[in-house]
Amino acid sequence: MNLTMEDVLRALDPDEVDYAAASQLGPDALPFLMTLVQGQGQDPGLAAKAAYLAAVVEGELSERVVTAAAASGDVRVRVAAAHAASMLAAEPASRVLGTLLLDSDAGVQKLALKSVSAGLSPDLMVKVQEVSVNGSSQGLRDYAVQAMERLQ
Repeated sequence: MNLTMEDVLRALDPDEVDYAAASQLGPDALPFLMTLVQGQGQDPGLAAKAAYLAAVVEGELSERVVTAAAASGDVRVRVAAAHAASMLAAEPASRVLGTLLLDSDAGVQKLALKSVSAGLSPDLMVKVQEVSVNGSSQGLRDYAVQAMERLQ
């Protein structure tokens, strides 16, 4: 079966996507997911779903799709990237989360901090420590302290 954009759109169409079922589309879906993320001005909700599915699918392009989502101009897509990063391998997750920890939106930073887990890069620990001291709110600083505990 040749996968088409229509197949991918059909999997992402429900309000509550069944990501386990959608992941059965496999790595062949990743170029389509990248197209949806990069064209997110048309539908940021769809782009957010595509970013998350890219991490669930686990393929060579997964990191690129999630990285593109992390650079989105739409906060909803960046939030999805922060959540999706927790499903990437340690190095790609560290890179994506490192970017999102510096995001201008506190909600994106919060979700990035919640996605931090053991085994991520020492460089990420430095950024988390910075947020724990210089975060824009006490809540963010508290989340950063919790994230540092998970990193150790």
